[in-house]
Amino acid sequence: MTEKGNRPPGKQLHVLAQHPARLVQHAFEQSQTGLVITDGDGNILLVNDAFCRIAGVDSAETRGWPIEHFYLSRRIPSHLPVTAETPPNVTHSWQQEVLCRRADGESLPVLMTVDAILDAHQQPRHFLHTFVQLTSANGEWLDDRHWIHIDPITGLPNWLLLRDRLGHALAQAERADTTLALLFIDIDRFKAINDSLGHTEGDRMLGELAQRLQREVRSRDTLARLGSDQFVVLLEKDGTPESAQLVAERLQEALEPPFTSGDRYLLMTASIGIALYPTDAQDVETLLTAARGAMFTARKKGPGRLAFVDHRLTAQLKEKHRLETLLSEAIHMPNQHFELHYQPELDRRSLHCTGLEAVLRWKRPTRWQHPPGHYLDTLARLGLGVRLNRWMIQTAVADHRQWHDSGSDLGRLPVSLQLCESHLAQDTFDHRPLDLFLRHQEMNSFEWLTLKVPAHGLGSDLDRAIHLLKRLERLGIRLAVEGFGRDSVDLPWLARLPFQKATVDARLVGMHHDGRRLVEASCRMLNALDIEPVIVGIDDESLATAVEGVSARLVQGNLYSPAMAAAALSPWLEAHGPVEE
Repeated sequence: MTEKGNRPPGKQLHVLAQHPARLVQHAFEQSQTGLVITDGDGNILLVNDAFCRIAGVDSAETRGWPIEHFYLSRRIPSHLPVTAETPPNVTHSWQQEVLCRRADGESLPVLMTVDAILDAHQQPRHFLHTFVQLTSANGEWLDDRHWIHIDPITGLPNWLLLRDRLGHALAQAERADTTLALLFIDIDRFKAINDSLGHTEGDRMLGELAQRLQREVRSRDTLARLGSDQFVVLLEKDGTPESAQLVAERLQEALEPPFTSGDRYLLMTASIGIALYPTDAQDVETLLTAARGAMFTARKKGPGRLAFVDHRLTAQLKEKHRLETLLSEAIHMPNQHFELHYQPELDRRSLHCTGLEAVLRWKRPTRWQHPPGHYLDTLARLGLGVRLNRWMIQTAVADHRQWHDSGSDLGRLPVSLQLCESHLAQDTFDHRPLDLFLRHQEMNSFEWLTLKVPAHGLGSDLDRAIHLLKRLERLGIRLAVEGFGRDSVDLPWLARLPFQKATVDARLVGMHHDGRRLVEASCRMLNALDIEPVIVGIDDESLATAVEGVSARLVQGNLYSPAMAAAALSPWLEAHGPVEE
């Protein structure tokens, strides 16, 4: 058994345990971590020496002062999230990185933890603030020299750090032969807002504004504050005009919700100038000057505008935005903008009509520079292709129903219609797969309908589409491949899918040195897979001659008949012989 004289630690613990208040006092005073106790309103009651060293003050200078006087929060708002009136179910402890304001005017980065001290009724009546000075990766204390690159109001990189990152980014872009973009942001009329609110509230507003902007910038890009109300965004690796414009628009949208100051609601906008490397400049100073100049150009147009250094580029992107707006309007009101025409498909030997293809046309073509098919890629990028596709299907269903009910020979003809690639996906804008949408069209049979799947949608990743295509087949719908020979197709997959037809463009003859052999090879391959080829795009005699003798029975093109409105089909059919059974 160990003798009592050999257990001094236990004895010491026994002695201290008799005086817990003295132990707590010694721990508070001697801790190397800054400790502050405040009342429920955040006013300082007690500090230790470590906090005085961090803040550069004497303890007598702290009593009665609000704790917020000694630090600047990088979060907005910076006031205490918990007060004496806070309900007991709210968390009573939180942590954040702050800048400790020293008496000499410098700022020091510290990690602040706040713990509520609860009374007998579990209400927070006092608070313990813990300040831990941050260290670098090698364990050295971070002093004010490490924060020379950080803006103390917003916590963002300042001009010194931006210039360093921009220099590295330019060097890397030059080596990799890539582009980058610089966005110069000026907050419109912020000086007037700052003067009316006061500089303390103005600083808080800048912090909130910086947070909104930061949320719209990717982690690999840099948002910096140059000073006053001016910010800069550096977009690396993807500095195209389109991506720069998209980011600029997101930044402007982030400022749209009103800012609050007391009972006031404030609206803010930003003028943004965009400079591109290497188009507009090749070094740090020139690129920044170019972006600032573009910002002044934007500001002259009015608040909340953006501009590029190259005014022609600004005009081009403005026109692009206008076109996208018009297309979106047209898709959401298709009956006012589109109509469906039909182009006959013929047997090349008898010239009897074997089917119709539904083709989009503008109702007012003079408003547009190109036919609707020219904009299909843009519509797909805007996520509008499925909406337009569904309008086409509904219109074709209505036309077919009218032909069938009236006893017209047109009701006996199959109708083909091209699908957009997005329609192969299960997750459409309304979460309805295509087969479910078709089931709601109140048709007894879809054996008259052929849906043409673009060949570029039949790559190696067909798992998402194969089940949908087979469900469409079970509805009686015929399936065709659009653009075979123009885009690569996984042939083993194609052999497994339920396709009955495929179109081959006659214009391939003029696109390749051995174009005719390519068309012939495509047709032979399709015939071997029991898929009937249709030669399309035969718009003149020269193309008809070029594909003469090719192994395809069916043809289509303006040489035989252009696409025409539904009302014109019956007269055309009467004049061009019977429908082929």
